[in-house]
Amino acid sequence: MPRAPRVPELPAGRATPIVGIDVETACPSHGAVCSIGVSIVHRGAVVRERQWYLDPGTRFDPRFIAIHGIRPEDVAGAPRLGHAWAEVEGFMREALGATREAALFDDAVDAPTPLFVAHNAQFDRMQIERALGNPLPFRLACTVAMSRRTFPKLERHNLASVASHLRIALKHHDALSDARASALIAYRCIAGD
Repeated sequence: MPRAPRVPELPAGRATPIVGIDVETACPSHGAVCSIGVSIVHRGAVVRERQWYLDPGTRFDPRFIAIHGIRPEDVAGAPRLGHAWAEVEGFMREALGATREAALFDDAVDAPTPLFVAHNAQFDRMQIERALGNPLPFRLACTVAMSRRTFPKLERHNLASVASHLRIALKHHDALSDARASALIAYRCIAGD
């Protein structure tokens, strides 16, 4: 599948469901995913979200533990991402199905295609694909690029800076909080808020 453009070129609007995704890793090894968060935003509101703790299949680097706070004992007995991925995809399908039904009740002729996003999407995509051993089944747009385009005067475009600028609550380096912030940032960029 071709890679998504860093800035999506689609007729996105306020009714577009947005799926924010974020991963935390245990160490510098590619694919060492120890947590994944998914947040679904529809019309500016979080409709569903979930976080999974995962066995990264490798050691935990103390520097990474200091960043996100996830320890080996937190993921003891958890599946690897490859085993949990069907559940992650199922959660996204179910949540997106609910937003499609809601869109149909809003007199939409055809529900819009969801937009999948991550802040610094290349990192999250690469980590997930390495852990899965396969390419993602969807395109992943980058909210860093979206933010740069929408807020060109903002001095920094890291997740904490953009979330602060938009007054979006953030517990940085928590996969679910980062996924939620990414989806809300994408919505605000698309809506022009």
